[in-house]
Amino acid sequence: MLQRKSILLVVVIALVGVLTILGNSTPNGGKTNGEANGSLSGCPLLQYQGFPAGVEPLGVFDGAEVYGTDNGYVLRIENSTYSLNASSVFFFNWGFVVIENASEMGSVPFVKFSVDPYGRTNVSTGRLTSKVPVVVLRACTYDGKLLWNLTFSGYAWAYDSGKYGVKANGTALPALLVTNTSDYLYVLAYQTASRPYSEFRNYASDDYFYVLGRNGTVRKFNLERGFVPIRNVFLVSNGSYVLLGFERPQPDGSPMSGYVMIMNGAEVVWNRTFQMKYPDCLCHVISGWGRIDKKGCAVFGLYTGEGRYCNGKFSHVANTTG
Repeated sequence: MLQRKSILLVVVIALVGVLTILGNSTPNGGKTNGEANGSLSGCPLLQYQGFPAGVEPLGVFDGAEVYGTDNGYVLRIENSTYSLNASSVFFFNWGFVVIENASEMGSVPFVKFSVDPYGRTNVSTGRLTSKVPVVVLRACTYDGKLLWNLTFSGYAWAYDSGKYGVKANGTALPALLVTNTSDYLYVLAYQTASRPYSEFRNYASDDYFYVLGRNGTVRKFNLERGFVPIRNVFLVSNGSYVLLGFERPQPDGSPMSGYVMIMNGAEVVWNRTFQMKYPDCLCHVISGWGRIDKKGCAVFGLYTGEGRYCNGKFSHVANTTG
């Protein structure tokens, strides 16, 4: 079904010649104080004239029939029909979640690296206020009531090498990896950085993993931060179990550690951090792939082979090709 296998990767890294300020990564889960008043203005639903003839619904959720169109979706609810003009939507029995790009006024974290005449790098941080681009998750009921929204924004950076003649600036938004089960939406939000200036990431906010439901944030996991962005990230669902994994590299690009988590609904079934200190098993999540079956048994790529977890037991299967 549509709601079981949808995965969305939103990676927004903007490099600009003139510094554009971008807000901090401060997601706000739960109900908002905005238009949660039952009017259609709080959610992207519009009255729709006509009906897509000869088209089978993609799914039925709490009595709402969902149809795909060239411009998004059409929802048929009892005797009323609405259009949902959005490309990224996740449907549940309790409502739907739309992922949108927007802009808003916000407080801005700003990081600057400056190289003095003696070759020493100085780091300064601060905050400004500016209208910034953001990614917004908006949850609504099928009668158009806004349940909650969750906003993600990033940071602004600048680099000045002084007498060495290199100047650069830009902005970075968190990357979002999204999947879902029949009841929950799962969102991994991790900070990014321009590759030549990857150590700016160390001065941005932490990475987070969210479990979201009808009432907003059900679970929120702080994945902390590294000197540079995480990489080789994956987030997959089989409709009931969810598998998350990523590698945390060192500043020189070599692997430092890996992390894997398996969830069933809002509960953590198993998780593990794979460190470099294990010389007998270089188990670093580096390949960026994983899969999980209906029983919650998972397989994922490791630095020297595969990791396999099932029924409380983990095993490492080395590469046979050497």
